[in-house]
Amino acid sequence: MTSFTGLGRRRGLTAAGMLIAAASLALAGCKTTGKEMAEEESTWLNPFAPKTFEEAKAMLPAPPQDANLIPFSVAGTGSLSFAVDGKSVSVGKDNVVRYTVVTTSQSGARNVTFEGLRCDAFERKLYATLPKGATEWVANSSDYGETWHRMETGVRNAYAATLAIDFFCEGRTVAGTADAMVRDLQSRAPHKR
Repeated sequence: MTSFTGLGRRRGLTAAGMLIAAASLALAGCKTTGKEMAEEESTWLNPFAPKTFEEAKAMLPAPPQDANLIPFSVAGTGSLSFAVDGKSVSVGKDNVVRYTVVTTSQSGARNVTFEGLRCDAFERKLYATLPKGATEWVANSSDYGETWHRMETGVRNAYAATLAIDFFCEGRTVAGTADAMVRDLQSRAPHKR
């Protein structure tokens, strides 16, 4: 067996250089055919390969109660206010954060929606709405509701992006459990004047 320590000192090689030399000598004794290499490569995981997303079935929550609404601030909202129903926040096995959001205008008009967001793709989806006076959700059956849409930042009333960035996501991952997200929303809720 060849001693690499003496070889490295005589030739002035660094530790990294000696490792490369050792690897080269070890590989020189290996013989593989192209067929063996192709079979071996086919079992490797490619971290850049597209990943398929399998969405879990969304279960509609109970309609929101005013006592469970947690207000949150959204930049550039004008006269609208936003709140999340703390009882509706969930994290699915598919890593989708689902929640009910209530948007209220200064005149008192309300828009209630049940939505989901994906931290990994920074996308959102509208599952259902709760029309004024209704006691049951109306599923979103439009083509728009069947697909995920990229969230926009820096646009007026970008509440979904605000929820993702400030409360529900840490980079491209979910920010923890639903309970932890609700506590974070509650601790940072703006005070009513």
